[in-house]
Amino acid sequence: MIKKILVPIDFSQPSLDALNVAHQLAKKTNATLWLVHVVEIPLPDEERAIAHIEVLPMAYVRQVKSDAREQMESLVKRHRMGDVDIVYRVQTGSPYRSIVRELVKNSVDLVVMGSKGASGDKEIWVGSNAERMVRFAHCPVLVVKDKFRVDRINDIVFATALRDYTPAVIKQVKDLQQTFNAHLHVVRVNTLSNFMEDPFVKAELRKLVKEHQLKNVTVHTYSDVREEDGIMHFAQEVNADLIALATRGRRGLMHLLGGSIAEDVANHTALPVWTTNVQQSKVRPVPKKSKTARGRQEINAE
Repeated sequence: MIKKILVPIDFSQPSLDALNVAHQLAKKTNATLWLVHVVEIPLPDEERAIAHIEVLPMAYVRQVKSDAREQMESLVKRHRMGDVDIVYRVQTGSPYRSIVRELVKNSVDLVVMGSKGASGDKEIWVGSNAERMVRFAHCPVLVVKDKFRVDRINDIVFATALRDYTPAVIKQVKDLQQTFNAHLHVVRVNTLSNFMEDPFVKAELRKLVKEHQLKNVTVHTYSDVREEDGIMHFAQEVNADLIALATRGRRGLMHLLGGSIAEDVANHTALPVWTTNVQQSKVRPVPKKSKTARGRQEINAE
């Protein structure tokens, strides 16, 4: 159940789009909105950061935070959000680190975050704050590229590699489906480097559906060159309204070498993307790979 929804606010259009979606969700689930704005104080470099903060006039910091609170209040009044409970937070420091601390401290259930995405060198070396939130957040994250009507989310794609889900993940996916009252498409994408025979995949997906008592669901297999491309292409083919993914939250060298499918999809699709981190749960064993691939098929779960 969603009780607290956090929205990072920097007053940009993507963050306002996220606020619009979060407001709709808060009304639908009777949740409290937590709006967090982080004042990022520019620092000369890491070695001189502490000294820089020490000499920075506290009056300046207080004024900046006060101005941000006034902007928040004006924003809420302007968008007529008096019909939900709202909590304001203004912090100083690193945006995504400050927000991650807020998530843990206040037991937030969902982050709704706007993003423009990133590409090229910026994606490789910097990435977007949305990507970092997907990687570090302990709770589900909904990344949106534009505002949309929550009551028009009718089809959700949940992509699984059959090794990245746990009972906790499936429970969250079921809650997501129920929140939107949507049809769920469970899909595994076959690639040349990591494929399984369709009969085996179908059996595993049917087992997933049966074990977790999923309803209003269709299971699929889909073939593509890369898994992330297959997820986006499949979502387009079934005219999905939202993509749901689990992520292992890789960090450091493992993230640099292996990347993250969830982050790539969130960064490159125009659809809203919901992600959850499986690191806190025991991951299912990887089913034994088969020697042949049979392309894409689709079956309806009973």
